[in-house]
Amino acid sequence: MLRAAALVALHNQVSAMEDAQSRRWAVVGATFGLTGLGLQFYLTFTHRQLPPLETLIRFFSYFTILTNALITAYFLVRGLAPGGQLERWVLQPEVGTALTVYILVVGVVYQTVLRGLVPVAGWGRVADDILHGLVPLYMLGYWLGFVSGGPVRLRTVPYWLLYPALYLAYTLLRGPGARFYPYPFVDAGALGYPRVLLNSVLVLLVLLAFSLLLGSMANWRHRCNLSSDR
Repeated sequence: MLRAAALVALHNQVSAMEDAQSRRWAVVGATFGLTGLGLQFYLTFTHRQLPPLETLIRFFSYFTILTNALITAYFLVRGLAPGGQLERWVLQPEVGTALTVYILVVGVVYQTVLRGLVPVAGWGRVADDILHGLVPLYMLGYWLGFVSGGPVRLRTVPYWLLYPALYLAYTLLRGPGARFYPYPFVDAGALGYPRVLLNSVLVLLVLLAFSLLLGSMANWRHRCNLSSDR
């Protein structure tokens, strides 16, 4: 009995230490996200050529900006809002894994398709590197360290695709009237809808592949942890 109680106490102590460590790392991640978003927001409005409202709408019309904002909110809740219902939702492995998938696709698509299309320099380069490089890599590291040990219900993966699908629908619906498409591969005015839909399906397939890969990896690590605890 005493040995069992000691083991339980030790387990609780280790869990508390891991939780405190994950919160500290989450605060760092939130700092990176806020820095990148804040800097990009400042630069966008400093060099704007459109009315403030349209500039604001276009700023938040980029999947990169929206996803970095979600990641930053995730880190803020994880690091600074302990014990609430929102944190309990955030702690679900599916939430952290889905967000990791989104931001990894942001980084991969940028590095393979978009990098160099729009010249950036100075502070613009700094913001660019934070949003497309540092935050994706940091989120992946955080997922590996603090999220991926939990079981992921793979049957929820189709729901993870709702966010990018809704983003695509918004982009294509607003694009013709606003004469603005945030990314060249969804520019229906220049490419036509068949090509844009093909490009979008390819991106969704990449999202699905990353989702299944990370979800399966999390389940494998969870099984390994259970085996080691026996």
